[in-house]
Amino acid sequence: MKDPKNAIHYYARALDFYLVQDFDNAMQDLDSAIVCDPTLFTAYFSRALISYKQLEFRKRDRKFELDNVDEKLPQVRTIDYTRIREDLDEVIELQPDFVYAYYNRGNILTVMKDYHAALADYNKAIELDNHFADAYYNRGLIHIFLGNNRQGISDLSKAGELGIFSAYNIIKRFTMPTE
Repeated sequence: MKDPKNAIHYYARALDFYLVQDFDNAMQDLDSAIVCDPTLFTAYFSRALISYKQLEFRKRDRKFELDNVDEKLPQVRTIDYTRIREDLDEVIELQPDFVYAYYNRGNILTVMKDYHAALADYNKAIELDNHFADAYYNRGLIHIFLGNNRQGISDLSKAGELGIFSAYNIIKRFTMPTE
């Protein structure tokens, strides 16, 4: 590397590694970028995204193990999601109007089953961008899960208006009369 103290060089190379799905090298370069410039919020955000993608791959691979005989296989733990949340917390601290940090943290909090905190993040994402269909959709699903069907249906309806047409199928399920 020409300039080993230049965070942007590490960040750019991390993105190149990410594009070819070399996640380990991408993560190393993101770590280096953060060491060089702890205010580079995009490095924290990218690290959170790549970490999440790695966890999803690990969960998927784990499901394909029929016997789960090999207990040495890496398991997805709450601590793994906590690290992602911490990176997103840092993004929000550095860039409090970055809507995708709230949205993604809401998704992580949902996976961690912290539904009320997830709702707060989806609320903030919608406050920052009132046309954020995915935030309405996810907030609607959580409201329904928590038993607040009216608010959930309202959010899903808004998500449908904004282009997530599958939201209407969920609305039908929760508004059809029972026989």
